[in-house]
Amino acid sequence: MHHVLKPLKTKLVLSGFVVLQIFAAAQEPVLATESTFRFTKPIDGPQLPAPISGPDANAGDPIVDDSPKTNPDYAYGAYQRGYYLTALEMALPRAEIGDPAAQTLIAELLWKGLGIARDRKKAANWYRFAAKGGGRAAQFHYGNLLLQGEFVELDLKLGEDYLRKAADAGHPRAQFNLAQIITSRRPTWSGFQSALPFYKAAAKAGIADAQYALANIYAEAKGVNFSDEEKARSWLKKSALGGLDTAQVEYGVWLANGRGGDSDKVQAQFWFTRAAVQGNVVAQNRLARIHAFADEEKVDLIQAGAWYIISRRAGFSDPELDRMFQALPEIDKKRAIEAANQLTKGLARIAKG
Repeated sequence: MHHVLKPLKTKLVLSGFVVLQIFAAAQEPVLATESTFRFTKPIDGPQLPAPISGPDANAGDPIVDDSPKTNPDYAYGAYQRGYYLTALEMALPRAEIGDPAAQTLIAELLWKGLGIARDRKKAANWYRFAAKGGGRAAQFHYGNLLLQGEFVELDLKLGEDYLRKAADAGHPRAQFNLAQIITSRRPTWSGFQSALPFYKAAAKAGIADAQYALANIYAEAKGVNFSDEEKARSWLKKSALGGLDTAQVEYGVWLANGRGGDSDKVQAQFWFTRAAVQGNVVAQNRLARIHAFADEEKVDLIQAGAWYIISRRAGFSDPELDRMFQALPEIDKKRAIEAANQLTKGLARIAKG
């Protein structure tokens, strides 16, 4: 499921190691029919990602978006440059007279322990002050805390109220979370119709999870009168470009199958690779199948075995690939295992950034 989502930095190539080239095998390569290569649709209906939750999920949002335009926010400028104590000193006088942007900034410093000791209970109080004062970023933060009962007393109604206020004020992540709450409560056509404006607003603002949700809504006609696979594919692409690995896998499947547009297996493999690099085991399995069951001249059983091993280690079961790997000569099994180990090390380096 989801990764929610802060933006993901994805490298397009597995740098730092070399994937072994295919060696001559002593047996006929395992080939497959077109139906074997064709991927089945992995989602039956809109299986939407979990709501973005907690203040840490708001990385990248302007936490002073509520400050008056006529008042340059020097405190936030200090925060951006890493002068956290200076930011705190400049924000405190404003926070004490009820400035929601300054209160939110102090909450951020306390929540993350920037320049001062981390104290999330105090941070929650500052989020509360700022939320009451109308700060939409704080309303998003505090609403999520109330919904989770984290560092504050659980209050689902009040949490949803604050999320709605933030969403109505144009906070994209709040719009997505509110849509999730609506569809979770009423997973019906009418429920999706009610949530659709919030999904659309969040998607247009660039929230990859909302774009993925819209793709599924249009594909399965949830909250809309007719399915529209061309529009669904367009939103899938946007979500994939936004770094959501689930969308990258799904988009790869649509490209491979020619769903919602022309078939493009080269681009499908590209998107499977991007998702696989992020650790998505479904994408890793798809890459194994591509290398194992491609056209005869493109079969690469060593890479197929390597990606198979990686996905198998993560618990992904594929009986057809099991048979493929067991049929390999022992020397090629060893080469595939070594390639998998090299890939795993490379993936670990990429994950560390």
